[in-house]
Amino acid sequence: MKVEKLKVGGIKSVLALAFALAAFAAQAAIAVWPDYVGITVPTNIAPLNFKIVPEGPDAAAALTAADGDRIDAAVDGVGNARWHAAGWRRFLAAHAGESVVLTASRGEDRLTGTNFVARLGMDTHLTYRLIAPSYTLYDELGIYERDLTSFDERPLFRNVQLATKMCINCHTHNRADPDQYLFHARAAFPGTMIVSKKWGERKVDLKTSGSLGAGVYPAWHPGGDFIVFSMNETRQTFYFSNPDKIEVVDLRSDLMLYSLADNTVAIIEDDPYLFETFPTWSPDGKCLFSSRARTPFTTMPTNETERFSQYVGQYEKVRYDLVVRAFDANTRRFSEPRIVFDAQKQGLSATFPRVSPDGRWLVATVGPYGNFHVWHNDADLWLFDLAERKMRRLSELNSPKSESYHTFSSDGHWMVFSSRREDGTYTRPYFAHFDAEKGRFDKPFLLPVENPDDHFRRMFSYNVPEFSNGPVKKSAREMRKLVARQAVPAQRAP
Repeated sequence: MKVEKLKVGGIKSVLALAFALAAFAAQAAIAVWPDYVGITVPTNIAPLNFKIVPEGPDAAAALTAADGDRIDAAVDGVGNARWHAAGWRRFLAAHAGESVVLTASRGEDRLTGTNFVARLGMDTHLTYRLIAPSYTLYDELGIYERDLTSFDERPLFRNVQLATKMCINCHTHNRADPDQYLFHARAAFPGTMIVSKKWGERKVDLKTSGSLGAGVYPAWHPGGDFIVFSMNETRQTFYFSNPDKIEVVDLRSDLMLYSLADNTVAIIEDDPYLFETFPTWSPDGKCLFSSRARTPFTTMPTNETERFSQYVGQYEKVRYDLVVRAFDANTRRFSEPRIVFDAQKQGLSATFPRVSPDGRWLVATVGPYGNFHVWHNDADLWLFDLAERKMRRLSELNSPKSESYHTFSSDGHWMVFSSRREDGTYTRPYFAHFDAEKGRFDKPFLLPVENPDDHFRRMFSYNVPEFSNGPVKKSAREMRKLVARQAVPAQRAP
C-alpha cells in the first residue's frame, strides 16, 4: 500500500518537525479493507466496494484517471464506500490499459494508491461450494454460482432440496465451459452427475468390481471424452496441540480413467504402496499430471482401521511428488510416470497441480507434508516453469495462513485461489492477474461483495472455486431431478 507522503522540506524548528511527523502518522492511520490498493483489475469486475478503517464519519473515496476523469464513491456514516455500478463499468471500460489513482480520506487523514485496469476482462462466473468450516459434521451446504460482473449469486444445487441431506462436492467445469461440468453426491442419492455437450447428461456410479472406490477428485480431458478421477480412502484426525487443528489422512489413493463414450472405467494406477491423487491435464490433453507419494508401510495392513491407527503416527513423513504421464487418446494408454518435482528430496509435499492454458506454467500447493493443505497454515502456492524446469514460491500471492485450491482462467491471464489469510478459519477466493511472459502474478484482491461486512457475516467457507465463462443453464430444480436419479453403474474396461 502506498501512502501519500508529506513534504517536510523548509521546516526549520524542532517543534515544526514534530508537528509534521504527527501529521504524517495521522495520514498513515487509515486504510481500506479489503486491501484494494496496488492491484490489477479486469475491466468486467463488479464494483470493488470497501471499508475505510477505522470506522468513522466524514469519509470520502474517489478514482481518478490521468486525463482527469473521476468517479466518486458513496460513503456512509461509518466509512463504507460503494461505487455506482453503471459509473464503475463506464470508468473501467474508458480506462482499460491505464493506471488509475484511488483516494480515500477522513478529515485530514488521507491515503492514495495506484491501481491498474487490465485491457481485458476475465471469465464472467465463479462456481464454489459453500460449507461451514466444521470438522466432522455438515448440515446445509450447496454449490453456488456467482456472476463476477455483478453481485448476483444463485444456488445450482443445495443439499436441502431433497428429503435426505447428503454431501455434494468436487464440482468441476471442463476448461471453464458452463455446458460441461460434474459433481458428486455422497451418502443419500450417491453418484456422479455429469453434463456434457457431446455425450449429454447422466448420473453414474463409478465404483466397479475390484476398484478402490468411486471417483473423487476429477480432471476433464480437454476433448471432453474422458475424465480421470482419483479414488481415495480418507480419514480425519485431530491434533491435541497444533495450530492446524485437523488432519485429513489419505490411507490409499489410485487413479482411474472414465470414458464417456462407453461408460467404462480403466484403472491407471493400482499400487497399494503408492498414493496417487489430484489429477490434472495439460491443455493439449497429451499429458496427465498428479501428486504421488510412497506409503510409510513396509507391509500394508489389510484392515482400514488398522491402516489408520498405524498411519497417523507416521503421517508427517508422507510427502507427495508431482509426476506426469503421456497419454494416447486413441489407445487410452498412459506411459510410466516421470517426476516433475521431487518434493520429497526437499522435505516438501506438492498437491493440486494446475497447468496454465499455454502449457508452460504449473501452479501447485506446497507444504511440509501431507496432501490436504487447506488445513495447513504453512501451505503456500508455488510456480513451476515447465519449459525451463525452474520453480519458486509465489511470494506475491502467499500469506502466513493457508493458500490451497487454485484455478487458471480460460485465457490464462487470471488465477483464482483459496486463502484463509483474513482470519485463519474461513476460506475465501482471491484473484490475481498473471503475466504469462514473465511468470509473475500481480497483487491479489478479495472477491468483491456489495457490503464488505458480509465476508464476516457469512459463516461459510468458499470451497473449490472454479471459473466458468458463462452461467450454467440448468436451474436448481433441474439439478434436483438429476441428483434424484438412480445412478447407472459404470463398467470395468476390458
